[in-house]
Amino acid sequence: MTPQSISLETSIKVLKETIVWFKKQIEPQDCGWMHTTIGGLNHRIKFLKKEIKKNRPKETWLKGYNKHKKDYDQWKKEKCPHN
Repeated sequence: MTPQSISLETSIKVLKETIVWFKKQIEPQDCGWMHTTIGGLNHRIKFLKKEIKKNRPKETWLKGYNKHKKDYDQWKKEKCPHN
């Protein structure tokens, strides 16, 4: 993991904690700006996750892909009603 990736993951964690805090502060009236802020924070989290994925080495991505593909293939063979 690169130092930048650690920083991005930490940023995501802090943004998620901030969203939780904002959600606790929301009241029935005059809090539309909080909903807007939460939406902006969620957008930033999505952007940071894309950055992490972009910075990840291809070998790591392929390892994860192959693991999930094996799980899916096994599920399909055992439980999928469309076989």
